[in-house]
Amino acid sequence: MVDNVLWIITDDQMRWTLSRMPKTRKRLVRKGVEFSRGYAAVPLCGPARASILTSRYPHDHGCFTNATHARFVAQRHDRDTVATRMRAAGYDTGYFGKYMNGMARDATYVAPGWGRWVGSSVGDRETVNVDGRLRELESRQAVERFAFRRLRRFVRRHRDTGPWFAVWGPTAPHAPYTPTEKHRHDFDDVPWDPPALNEADMSDKPTWMRDLPPQDRAEMRRVLEGKLEELQDLDDQIGRLLAVLRKTGQLKRTWIFLVSDNGYLLGEHRLFHKEQPYEESSGIPYVVRGPGVEPGRRSALVSQVDLMPTTLDIAGLDPDAGRDLSGRSMLQPLRTGDWGRWRRRLLVENPDLEWAMLREGSTAYIEHYERDEWELYDLESDPHQLNSRQQADVTRLSRRLTSLREARGKELRAREV
Repeated sequence: MVDNVLWIITDDQMRWTLSRMPKTRKRLVRKGVEFSRGYAAVPLCGPARASILTSRYPHDHGCFTNATHARFVAQRHDRDTVATRMRAAGYDTGYFGKYMNGMARDATYVAPGWGRWVGSSVGDRETVNVDGRLRELESRQAVERFAFRRLRRFVRRHRDTGPWFAVWGPTAPHAPYTPTEKHRHDFDDVPWDPPALNEADMSDKPTWMRDLPPQDRAEMRRVLEGKLEELQDLDDQIGRLLAVLRKTGQLKRTWIFLVSDNGYLLGEHRLFHKEQPYEESSGIPYVVRGPGVEPGRRSALVSQVDLMPTTLDIAGLDPDAGRDLSGRSMLQPLRTGDWGRWRRRLLVENPDLEWAMLREGSTAYIEHYERDEWELYDLESDPHQLNSRQQADVTRLSRRLTSLREARGKELRAREV
């Protein structure tokens, strides 16, 4: 029987917080591959989701800001996504939860390729879009519960049918933080004092950052508390979802991918939120569980753009049929454990803020190209990015980064090795 595929895309989740999700660690992470070097194509919700759905980097899909939806549709990117290709291949498809930022003015929109559509967070109201029809609910939590129930119903319905491809987009752990009563006090007074918090010496950072005021440590701790408590609710839901897959006999033939749209900065380098190139923001949790996958932790450089080609490959499709994808299929190395021919370097970018990053080995080279400034870190000796190597010759790194920024599809992939 052909395998099913499930994507779980969390919202604003830092990579390290997987360690605080016990059910997810036990039933998903330890049964699959956890990547220590998973990255967002761009660390911003809307553009990242555009990259996930199309296997295009932002410089290719052109959606740079969080007002993503209108531009994405205007360029007809929604006509060629992982959903349209999987649907055409005979998969039943379903989307449940947050889809694309900027959908408030197109609240009844249903993206092509999805046989079942339960879209949440389409505007300021607590509204859910069920196959193009709007339903008002009493709270954000109710919307989240509704989408999750419909996902479980979708999975149960395929007990003896298939194959299917589904995406679940919970809003956790995105602000505002509204954990359930069960977990509301799980992380009261959680300590927060990472090495880069309110970095004392900012002289190695770009000029615009050097005079940033310190973030309020107490506020950063409160945000962390909210995130971790929301993740406990998400952890419970993931546990229930895996139980449904197991009870319906589908778990052993379902590939599960868990990623976030971006990470999050909580005062590191005096920064708050996301969008920036530092590990806390651009690094994301990245887990894959599937048939024949040898569990373990891998250091391969993987990106959100790899989700689509891997999924198409699982379905027996040529990922480059019709359009070259910028991501790579992970299917063969996931099955064999041999990552020797995988990419050696990786692009992360934010064209809206005019920076791009090259990850290669332990090197993180960040170029602020419109400001003619750069940063260079050795993440092995300086994992918290406290000391940029300002005296280094970065000519070669700059050329490599520029070559990735100017390429797409097979050409980009060729420049990664």
